[in-house]
Amino acid sequence: MIHSSLRMKFTSEKLPEAGEILCSLVERIRVSQGCMGSDVYQHLLEPDVLLFEEWWDNHADFERHLRSGLYQRVILVIEMAKEYPVVKFSEIAQTTGLETVEKSRRDLLPASEL
Repeated sequence: MIHSSLRMKFTSEKLPEAGEILCSLVERIRVSQGCMGSDVYQHLLEPDVLLFEEWWDNHADFERHLRSGLYQRVILVIEMAKEYPVVKFSEIAQTTGLETVEKSRRDLLPASEL
């Protein structure tokens, strides 16, 4: 799985437009072949920061997406940013959920507390 993360800071004038564009893209990206999810968030501690994330099943679909017209619109939003964005593409081999927390905490408890 490939995780794509863009952290972008905007001026107060550009933030609403950038958010609107990214929100409109999320729904369209989510139905793209190989897309496992896409979201946009506004940072609670830094309200002028937006985080745009995508999860892709494989490299071929992700690379096709990077060449697409939809991603061209993402690039236009990047160009609206006040500062150079933080861009990260991560390859994830395995994911787990709450069971990892439960196992870790269970392993720490003495047998008498189980």
